Amino acid sequence: MSERHPHVFSPLELGGLTLRNRVFVSAHTTNFGADFLPTDRHVAYHRERARGGAGLIITEPLRVHDTSLGRAGGLSASPAALPGLAAIAAAVREEGAAVFTQITHTGRHSENVFRRTASWGPSAVPWHTTGPVPHVMTAADMKGVRRAYVAAARLAVEAGFQGLEVHFGHGHLLHQFISPAANTRTDDYGGTEENRLRFPLEVLDDVLAAVGSSALVGVRMSADELVRGGQDLAAGKRIAELLCRTRPIAFLNVSVASYTVPSIGHHVADMNEGRAPYLPQTLAIADVAGSVPVFAACRFVEVGDAERALATGRIAAVAMTRAHIADPHLLTKTAQGRHDEVRPCVSCNFCIGEIAGHRAITCMMNPAAGREAEWPAEPAPAEPARSVLVVGGGPAGMEAARVAAERGHRVRLWERSAELGGQVRTGRRGAGRHELDLLRAYGQAQLARLGVEVRTGAEVTAEDVLAARPDVVVLATGSVRRAPLPLDDRSWAGRTVVVVDREGGWTCASLAETIARDGGRVHVVTPAATPLWGVTEYSRMTALERLRALGVDVWTSCTAETGGGRAVLRSSLNRGETVLDGVTDVIPLDPPGALDTLAADLTGAGLPVHVIGDAVAPRSLLEAVYEGHALARAL
Repeated sequence: MSERHPHVFSPLELGGLTLRNRVFVSAHTTNFGADFLPTDRHVAYHRERARGGAGLIITEPLRVHDTSLGRAGGLSASPAALPGLAAIAAAVREEGAAVFTQITHTGRHSENVFRRTASWGPSAVPWHTTGPVPHVMTAADMKGVRRAYVAAARLAVEAGFQGLEVHFGHGHLLHQFISPAANTRTDDYGGTEENRLRFPLEVLDDVLAAVGSSALVGVRMSADELVRGGQDLAAGKRIAELLCRTRPIAFLNVSVASYTVPSIGHHVADMNEGRAPYLPQTLAIADVAGSVPVFAACRFVEVGDAERALATGRIAAVAMTRAHIADPHLLTKTAQGRHDEVRPCVSCNFCIGEIAGHRAITCMMNPAAGREAEWPAEPAPAEPARSVLVVGGGPAGMEAARVAAERGHRVRLWERSAELGGQVRTGRRGAGRHELDLLRAYGQAQLARLGVEVRTGAEVTAEDVLAARPDVVVLATGSVRRAPLPLDDRSWAGRTVVVVDREGGWTCASLAETIARDGGRVHVVTPAATPLWGVTEYSRMTALERLRALGVDVWTSCTAETGGGRAVLRSSLNRGETVLDGVTDVIPLDPPGALDTLAADLTGAGLPVHVIGDAVAPRSLLEAVYEGHALARAL
């Protein structure tokens, strides 16, 4: 398999340091910190990805200044962090990967609710309508932050990091100075592009001088801020050319976006945006970078995606960050020809959604992400091995069956439908959601590899279960809707559809987008104040952006009275009503109900019965897969 991906598995010489391959894990917050200091959880998490074959790990950003400590579990560049940082660096290097870190100040979007400090920025321009108004940095503030960057860089070197990157992108503080949308200053640090670059370049020069030859220094940047009036691709090219021509940087790590809505949603593009959607912007930067190696990021899902980017000859390395969250061992498995065993990333964005909620990062596809110490990649053998019957072949059931079989249990899985996958079979039909089927395909392949006996296409009764004489029963029978979702081959062209959403998840988003793309006129009506409240924050931003572009009207805090080809909308916030005429279809979306009747039927039968997933209560894929995984490790 390594011969099929010659560019991926070739070494990269980077300023005297040799990387064993050209795939890296980019800096991403994990929220594993305790009082903004590293923990053993960081060590186990990064060690696992280095052990799995990544060429380079760039650990999450060190926030250089107390005014930059936004998330509860983030990391500061306090001297107290040194022992923990050293443990992380040593663990990664012991596994054969190189290890860098990132240093940053998050600026105006660092709300600091845990330290009760004001956000800082170049100007009094909030990052969002509801964001805090930042303190306008003075000359003294800027000098203090410059010193903080230097201290952070020296701390990183002392901890054993072989390189670091200074963050010029994603709407963090230095990018806020660069962006005309965030920087409205009238002094020497605002106005012209030269002036707006002054402070970021001063910081970079200070870091380069402080580090010298002790470590490699690179820059992370956004090729395009994706914000009207912000730093566009033309400016990105000018900035990149200046950096590469005038500063001795070791690499340029390129992606897109800034911390504004919906821009930052594109930084972590979900499956709706396709594979490597912003590679063209990175290639445009590479064209002006001269001899400086350029790294690419954003939704390189499979090793083949990285190979195609590297084969252009203009990209030196590719980030497969979310793919490594889903499967830390994807490179080793691929190199050994075990491609079918790679746990796929479907870019559902539960990972970044947890971070946005100030919770520790995890993964829908890989519940062990963030739990590496307690849940090793190879689960403990079952003692004793037992006969396990899993009823229900959706995500929860497939995961329970897979892990139980890996532990040595004798596993049977029964599914009443003709195909495994549960609600994924419906979800994959939605516009832009076809990659959900990777979950089903992976689970099905692993069950076959592990010798799980799978029976499909037959209803399961309590009598059937008792006759099978299992030692343990796992009920993953899912949930049921009042009516099938109309995600099928019908035409929506010329129809006017009212979707009454009381569920708030991807079902509504996908259905509305599918109908609109097929030529239907769509109104989404919800009694909630926030639309699509069950969709993770970053994906909700871009989903609403797509719906708006497609002409979908979203009515929040509203009820709908429908009938006779019309819908009367009434708001809980305003008097009066809005009448929609010519309505051809009304689709009510209510939360499904748990399909748990089999559990009641088996009560008192003397068998250990475990209920997981939507059969307990309808929730998201994250909970379903987690419960299947956790139960199987405990059986």
